[in-house]
Amino acid sequence: MNETSRLTARLEKVFPSLSPQLRLAARYVLDAPDDVALNSMRTVAAHAGIQPSTLVRLARELDFSGYAEFRKPFQQRLRTHGDRYVDRARTLQTRGDDQDKSHGSDLLQEIVQNGNLNLQNTFLSTSDADLSELATLLDQARRIYVVGMRKCYPIAYYLHYAFRMFKNNVVLANGVAATVADDLADLQKGDVLIAIGFDAYTRGTVRAAHHGISVGADVVAMTDSPLSPLAQGARKSFVVANDSPSFFRSLAAAMALAEAIVAYLVAEGGEQAVDRLKQTEDHLEKFGTYWNSGDGPGLSDGVY
Repeated sequence: MNETSRLTARLEKVFPSLSPQLRLAARYVLDAPDDVALNSMRTVAAHAGIQPSTLVRLARELDFSGYAEFRKPFQQRLRTHGDRYVDRARTLQTRGDDQDKSHGSDLLQEIVQNGNLNLQNTFLSTSDADLSELATLLDQARRIYVVGMRKCYPIAYYLHYAFRMFKNNVVLANGVAATVADDLADLQKGDVLIAIGFDAYTRGTVRAAHHGISVGADVVAMTDSPLSPLAQGARKSFVVANDSPSFFRSLAAAMALAEAIVAYLVAEGGEQAVDRLKQTEDHLEKFGTYWNSGDGPGLSDGVY
């Protein structure tokens, strides 16, 4: 178990004995560790709805000399690879064995609370102007490339799939059969590369982003920290909250941001986007893509 995991476990252990104000502070620290790592004590306190002195008291309650020392494990976590899956899984199992539920709700409620907080934090840092600027950038691009691997592949695939409904200049650099270099061979100035990655960052996605910067393309990062290797040198960065009590980081806020990007791009696209959507719908209808009530069970033609 790394230092951050040990500190998290200590917070959860002492939670029932804390005063109401210290519980507020501890809950926020557990829910938003990246905020603790990246922002000042006053900013974190404002986000948590408490006084800065409460964070100092929490640090001393855990035997730290002060808030600066308390904050160090969270900063170190961002500089390295964060929590390992094994560490997070063990923490999850330990929590499940804890018979004292007075410190919080059950696991399902905690997952829901984390999901809501992830959405709030993501869109608090993402403005209408940010999304409008991105939509204009994408609409004017010669070609749009999307790269996201491993746990981030569903987000990348969704963006590619949705973009293709109304644009014909979209490339999914998915690295199938180790071809990500081939997928990016024509990437150049005037193109936009959307790079999606969360800690632990997939090497291929980081390389793709750095390659995009080197050839003069506009790189847009969807990532979990301003310190992320994807954010370094990017034209725009969207910081996505992904905290979860599970061993696997949440993708809910990332998918919501992807949906927002698609919606803004359609709004920016004018009649050309609408015409393209109409063509796509007509094509899918002619192809018999979707089942309807007149098709029966859908097994007679061998399509499952």
